[in-house]
Amino acid sequence: METMKKENETAFQALTIIAEMVMKFGQLYVLNISSEDWQHLQSVRNGLEKVIHDNGYQMNYDKNIKQNIIKR
Repeated sequence: METMKKENETAFQALTIIAEMVMKFGQLYVLNISSEDWQHLQSVRNGLEKVIHDNGYQMNYDKNIKQNIIKR
C-alpha cells in the first residue's frame, strides 16, 4: 500500500537545496562578520535545519556520503 504524501510536505529536491545552503554556512567562519550579523545568520541556519528535520531528514556532515541529508 502506497503511503499518502502529506499535503504540506516539502519536496525532497527542495530539502536538498536547503541542505546545500546549510553547508555553505560552514564557509562563513573565516570571514569578518559582525557578532550581530552572526547571530542573525545562526538563527537562519537553525531555521533551515529545522525545516529539514521537520520533514523527517537530518543533515549529513560525513564527506564519504554524497547526500547532504539522510532519512532519520
